[in-house]
Amino acid sequence: MAAQDQASPQTSRKEAAPALAKAQAALTHGDSQGAIRILSDHLQIQPGDSSARLMLGQAYALAGQIDLAESELQNVLKMAPENFVALAALGEIYEQTGQPEKAEAMLARAAKAGHDQPEIRLEWAIVLARLHRYKESQSALAGLAPPADSGKRIAFYRLKASVASGLGNSVTAASEMEKALALKPQDPALLLATAAAQLQRKNWQRAGELANVVFTQTRDPSAGLLVLEATLGSHGDVHQLLEQLRNTAVPQAEEVAFRQRLAELLIANGHVSESIDELKRAAELAPARADLLFDLSLAQFKAGQLDGALNSAEKSKALTDSAEVEDLIGDIQEERGDNLMAVQSYQAAVKLAPEEEKYRISLAVELMQHQGFDAAKVVLQQAEESQPRSWRIQLALGMVEYFTGSDATASSILIHAADLAPDPEVALTFLGDIQMSQTSVPDSAAVDHICRYSDDHPQNGKMQLNCGALLFEQDYVAGNRTHVDEIVKRLREAAEILASDPAPHCELAKVYRSMDRWHEALPEAERCARMDVNSAEAHYRLAQIYRRLGSLEKSQQEMKLYEGASRRQADENTRRDETMKAFVYTIRREAQSSKQ
Repeated sequence: MAAQDQASPQTSRKEAAPALAKAQAALTHGDSQGAIRILSDHLQIQPGDSSARLMLGQAYALAGQIDLAESELQNVLKMAPENFVALAALGEIYEQTGQPEKAEAMLARAAKAGHDQPEIRLEWAIVLARLHRYKESQSALAGLAPPADSGKRIAFYRLKASVASGLGNSVTAASEMEKALALKPQDPALLLATAAAQLQRKNWQRAGELANVVFTQTRDPSAGLLVLEATLGSHGDVHQLLEQLRNTAVPQAEEVAFRQRLAELLIANGHVSESIDELKRAAELAPARADLLFDLSLAQFKAGQLDGALNSAEKSKALTDSAEVEDLIGDIQEERGDNLMAVQSYQAAVKLAPEEEKYRISLAVELMQHQGFDAAKVVLQQAEESQPRSWRIQLALGMVEYFTGSDATASSILIHAADLAPDPEVALTFLGDIQMSQTSVPDSAAVDHICRYSDDHPQNGKMQLNCGALLFEQDYVAGNRTHVDEIVKRLREAAEILASDPAPHCELAKVYRSMDRWHEALPEAERCARMDVNSAEAHYRLAQIYRRLGSLEKSQQEMKLYEGASRRQADENTRRDETMKAFVYTIRREAQSSKQ
């Protein structure tokens, strides 16, 4: 029995060799069914022959009998778990059948078991890239030499470009695409792909040259769009190119997408008015698409075509009402001066999307703009109940309090908004403005927050200014001069950063004057008055300094300027109106970003 057992493997291999050779010959000639018959017959006699079973799995795969192929390959792995050929073949099957996660797992095992066989590592890298696992794909490709075959080499460079692009390395991506293009320099697909890579790199000239080769030869609309993007990126004249694109023949099934993309490129580069005709054409071609009408309305609104914008928005609403379109209609009605209709639209937006802060903020801001502060406060308090940790809602609540004269309450709420915000700068900016405008002693918690932020962001001139100025106000009232050096340092840094802003110089003049350092106060006060000729306070302060230093004639001249500026001086309501404008712009921008 032992002798038979010892002879058996040798006999099996001898018997298997002719069967495997015949099956391989059949596969070589494309006869996968013939190979399947030969191998199946052989495995009836030798069911444990893993080589035959592996070949059978491959034959099934070539014949398109995927389930049978997977079954046979799994049987091979039961017998030989580290058979890298079977692992790779299974990985390829999973990839072809849309199961990239399973494919990746098999190819990872195959690469390890096959001692980093180049072909397997390359296939593994491809699957990793398709899974957007670019760092791992880059590692799989590391050290691999480009294939000798030209077609495979092009695919290799394109893969490396894709991985580099996925990692945000546009320079390397463009370089790899240029290598691929060099192997087939007249290929339209490679020209366009390389142009797209150069666009990502912002190499506008090279991108335009490559795409224009294809566009000139073929009038391919996609090539034309790449030329347009490159021209817009380089701030070139697009009028002639736009005319060519508008006259380009586009397949009917692709025209809507073409017009939409053309409009998107124009809008993204500030050519809003030019985008309107493209969006109109797209909306005509697809009249049932509410999104196209919405985009058209938004472009018309930005271009100041308010009647057209309202008409397009109403058509979009008739197709599909949404909070987004109601919010846009509210913006349009506000711009048209119909605040009652604007309020109704904003209320409709809130009703359609009660959990989205953007629409509640839009409604509250509309009410605030027309002095409906109590109503705005109710809207924001309702929003606060559902979203207590929304810093934007807290910012708006704080500003409502400020606009109604409750500066202390406003500051407290804005401090809370700053604590909630991922970046507190917006809330702290308004907090600083409120504190700077007060005649009372600055709030110590507010000053602490502003100064901490300025310490963490030393290049933020506005925060350095506010911190220095507020520290001075605190110390001046308390008769404390221990922070003078810090205050002066902050204000000088602010003056350097905010080169065109008179405020740091005005504040420095106040500090030096309070310390009787008149000769140092003078140049700062002169700069302050020269840079802000309408500031009554600046002229009055400079007049006092001139008098103190004995320049009576100059003092009298400054007093005359002070009297004229006093008559023109903005009152508290005007200052609040200016703050309102800044707030409305900021909060709408922030609310919009929260929805994106």
